[in-house]
Amino acid sequence: MLQMMMLPDRERFLNIVDHSRGGVLLRLPNGTDCNLKTDPGARQLLRLMELGPEGLSISLTDPKDLPLYLHYMMEAGQDMPFIE
Repeated sequence: MLQMMMLPDRERFLNIVDHSRGGVLLRLPNGTDCNLKTDPGARQLLRLMELGPEGLSISLTDPKDLPLYLHYMMEAGQDMPFIE
């Protein structure tokens, strides 16, 4: 499971979801999962949701997709201001 604390470009993130080999499961606050790749309602929810201090949890059904998400997370971290 990946924990994302910020999602600066949601459309770019969803583009990565579209190009994933496997499913991308979004963990909802009630503990259920929905597939961002196949569920239009889940995609709309992702576009609208506010990320709280706990961030966003996703699971990948194909481990070969992991590098795409790690790259996205590293690029998102570069946009953060440096905190001392």
